[in-house]
Amino acid sequence: MISTLITVRLRMDTPGGVTAPETLSDVDNVLPLRRDTAGRPHLPGTTVAGSLRAHCATYEELGPEETLFGMADETERIPSSIQVLGTRYLGDADGIVRHRTAIDRERGAPANTMLHGVTVLPAGTEFDIVLRWDNPDRREEPFLRALQQWRPRLGRGASHDAGRCTVVGLGHRSYDLTTVEDLHAWLHLQFPDDYPAPEPLAEPQRPPEPDYDIAFEIVGGLHISAGEPSAHESSEEPLVNRALRSDGRFVVPGSTLKGILRSRAEYVCRVVGAEVCTNHQCGECHPCRLFGYGGESRNARRAKIAVADSVIANATSELRTHVAIDRFTGGARDQLLYTDEVVTAGQFRLRIYALEPLDDLDRLLIDVVLTDLHDGLVGIGGRTTAGLGTVRITSEWTRPDLTTLADRLNGETAA
Repeated sequence: MISTLITVRLRMDTPGGVTAPETLSDVDNVLPLRRDTAGRPHLPGTTVAGSLRAHCATYEELGPEETLFGMADETERIPSSIQVLGTRYLGDADGIVRHRTAIDRERGAPANTMLHGVTVLPAGTEFDIVLRWDNPDRREEPFLRALQQWRPRLGRGASHDAGRCTVVGLGHRSYDLTTVEDLHAWLHLQFPDDYPAPEPLAEPQRPPEPDYDIAFEIVGGLHISAGEPSAHESSEEPLVNRALRSDGRFVVPGSTLKGILRSRAEYVCRVVGAEVCTNHQCGECHPCRLFGYGGESRNARRAKIAVADSVIANATSELRTHVAIDRFTGGARDQLLYTDEVVTAGQFRLRIYALEPLDDLDRLLIDVVLTDLHDGLVGIGGRTTAGLGTVRITSEWTRPDLTTLADRLNGETAA
């Protein structure tokens, strides 16, 4: 009997992680990371196995898929040849919390009681994954090559580019358990010291190329809240709604950009009379198929695209103080002075990655939203009704032909 151990080292290119919704506290409404019994961030073997199975299904030389990763139906059960023995967290970070909210489609403003937080691990976090394959067959070498090309997106938030990983190391060793020497070594294995050490790849993986890479310039100021106001050193000063930062730099999160793309695409569909739902659960309208959907009555489906976070380059900022107006006296209301931190200038890039093939109508709908952003018909972030959030495309870009949009969207609905 031959047993092969394989160690894969994954590095997270973008913040992310596998969460544990069953441990969510109603007090702070922050979704925590999944952790092991020692309290360290944990990458479940089921998450690894599912991603790896989907990746290997794209390689003809690794078929049939059922004999490599198993199957089960009403008449037959085949165990998986590839076993995920476990994972090991190599970092020391405890995770950071990112806040976000949902948008009310009726009012176009943040929905009530929908502010929540998600705990993520920072980019650069590494995990070791240990696999075992007993009596490997002719597919062993193709499988090792496929591992070097594996680029998983692990955990929640794949549609806003969270948890994108790269394989940075690979090690493997086979043990012939019919020989005394290998059997002795096998019986005395201790994790992690005696397991195959991952060696750097001879040809490091290249970063994926985005399907859209559009440069924007901030025109009217931008405020994307960090979610928690901070107090001045003097308690007499008002609280400041700080703008969102990542590693000390202002950032436009992918979740914000994806939300704008979806909400505006839904608006476009309603304007031309095409079918569109309001709860993101129908699975039939074009926004649902492009941006993903969930629901209790049918299986959820992730988006066809991932929208990445974008760091604002050459950013300048200032504090802008406001006060609420008393509707009865017409003067300033007491104790309602507040301050926003606004990014007044800078540039960022909208990067969209295709998770599934995009058809011409998908791309046309995205181009429509880009046109509306450029024309100032829709803004980004908070206080867009008070002059903030206007941006302009500065990269080479061709305005799309929209003369057939209504017919194509309605023709699809009729079909």
